[in-house]
Amino acid sequence: MSIRRQLALGMGVLMLVVMAGNLMLNIYQLRAHFDQQLSVRAEETATTLALSLTHNAQVKDDASLRSMIDVVFDRGQYLQIRFDYVDGQSPIMRSAANFATGDIPNWFTQYLTLKGGYAEAHVMQGWNQLGLLQVHMHPSLAYGQMWASVKAETAWFALMLFIVVYGLRLLLAWQLQPLKQVLDLAEKLAANQFLHITKEPKAKELKTLVRAMNHLSDRLQASFIAHGETVAQLQKENFHDALTELNNRKGWDQFLNDWMKPDSFAPGWMMIIRIENLSQLNSEHGKSQVDEIIMQVALLLKTEPSLNHEHVCIARLGGEFWIFSPDTLDSGSKKRMENLAQAVRRLSHIQHYQVALGIASLPINDVIAPSSIKHQLDILMERAQVEKHDILVGEIGSHTLTNWVHWQKRLSGALKEEKVELYAQGVFDAQDQLIQREVHCRLIQTDGDPLLAGYFWPMVDRLDFSVAFDQLVLHKWLKQLALTPEDANTETPVDWVVNLSGKSLNDEAFHRWFEETINEQAITRLIIECSEYTLAYMSEKSLHWLHKMNEKGLRLSVDHVGTSGKSFGFLSRFPIYQGKIEKRFIRNIHQHSEHGFFVSSMIQVFHAQQALCLAEGIESEQEKQALLDLGIDGVMGFALGKPEPL
Repeated sequence: MSIRRQLALGMGVLMLVVMAGNLMLNIYQLRAHFDQQLSVRAEETATTLALSLTHNAQVKDDASLRSMIDVVFDRGQYLQIRFDYVDGQSPIMRSAANFATGDIPNWFTQYLTLKGGYAEAHVMQGWNQLGLLQVHMHPSLAYGQMWASVKAETAWFALMLFIVVYGLRLLLAWQLQPLKQVLDLAEKLAANQFLHITKEPKAKELKTLVRAMNHLSDRLQASFIAHGETVAQLQKENFHDALTELNNRKGWDQFLNDWMKPDSFAPGWMMIIRIENLSQLNSEHGKSQVDEIIMQVALLLKTEPSLNHEHVCIARLGGEFWIFSPDTLDSGSKKRMENLAQAVRRLSHIQHYQVALGIASLPINDVIAPSSIKHQLDILMERAQVEKHDILVGEIGSHTLTNWVHWQKRLSGALKEEKVELYAQGVFDAQDQLIQREVHCRLIQTDGDPLLAGYFWPMVDRLDFSVAFDQLVLHKWLKQLALTPEDANTETPVDWVVNLSGKSLNDEAFHRWFEETINEQAITRLIIECSEYTLAYMSEKSLHWLHKMNEKGLRLSVDHVGTSGKSFGFLSRFPIYQGKIEKRFIRNIHQHSEHGFFVSSMIQVFHAQQALCLAEGIESEQEKQALLDLGIDGVMGFALGKPEPL
């Protein structure tokens, strides 16, 4: 029971006791008042009538005596009037057999018994007593008046009790409103949403409590951010270059290993930019100047518009810069590569220090071993030096899907004909129980196997088909959900994870479509997933929409954790249900203690936010066991099960 209800109940009981006591006191006072009125009236009647009967009693005119008694009896509420002669002659009296109480309940007359009013008077002639007159008042009128008064008092009591109790509840609700704000803040803090109560209450005690909660929110936020920054720093030290914050050799190798897999491959081009005379520059100008040159190149690459994309990877390996960008590899690809090379050569510091650059680029259409890619780029680099090319671009071989126009027709046709096939891959907990199904989409081809999302989705993103494809995937998922509303092998329905693009989550039209299309039942089964990169650059309106939908039951999963380059503290702004650690941190984790420490720290970050922490890309039993030993909540990967068509 809430404190407001407890206070209202306590004050209500107190008011009930006080007002009930006051009511009873008023009732007893009413009874005493009516008893007194009956007694006074009986005395007055007896005295007055005794004087009137004197003459007739002396001559013993019984007829006149009876007539006078009848007249008085008929004009008032009397139970009995009786006159007795002194000498014992037959009495003269008038009485009512019994009195009717009408609508007055019997318990009332029994509980509040009136004495009825009784008086005696002697009929005298001088000093001579002629007889005795007795007057009994009839209590029916008094009972009626007293019953009406008690009903009015009770009605007033009930009205006042209602006003007091409910008025008190409203007063307490208004006065204790800060306590509700404190409770809401505590729930937000439990989910690592560090907010403030901006309006302080007037009551001194509540004001102190609100200030203490705001201070606690600040302290927890600082602690959470510090922990997130520590984890982010560990991640950077393992996979990022300390000078440029680009990927280092380990991060680049992990990227290549993940990219050159059939399920995640996407066509594009790779470029190497090499500072040929790095040792000479270092000896002539010193390490600080060489670092400045490297920083200038890194800054250019990070701010280049054509490379500002989630799927682009840039790494620094000593005096070399390696770049991968998903592209359509059409006739304009070579021009884009040449423009990038020219931008690097125009750097003022490079011109001033006469840096010797070697630049080569290689289009990649199919899965190739990483070592083979490096070998081919080295050959191209040697050719560029011999032939004195500013940039040497390898041959762009013919391919059925390397043209923008072809992709445009292919993807628009797939949307129109709904040529998308859904697959599902299981997510399992520590007891090998299926807890989620992650939805994958593949593009249906008439002349071959379906294309994996990793192959065609970069083109979907580049050609602004993301929102339409996300809507199509959700539409097909809804149909599948209607066919299988419950899961036969589980006691509770298994959740579904559907990955949405950043463009969809930042599109207000998609928000409206989502609310109109996804019903309440489907929302409770759905977990939408997006990359950490998407959250890092999400608009405020989209953030508010996520919180709004979270209140309706929609859950949020963040994918590719550890790849946005931002401190993990920013994740506290989002209603995150779970996070998935990037595959590069999972690969052979049982052999790399530094990976285990990073994953353990990430588990703590998500658990502190009361969110699940999952791992993807599990390819061996050893990796799975190492993650379970660290406390991971769920795992998925080819070692546990490949995606299966729905």
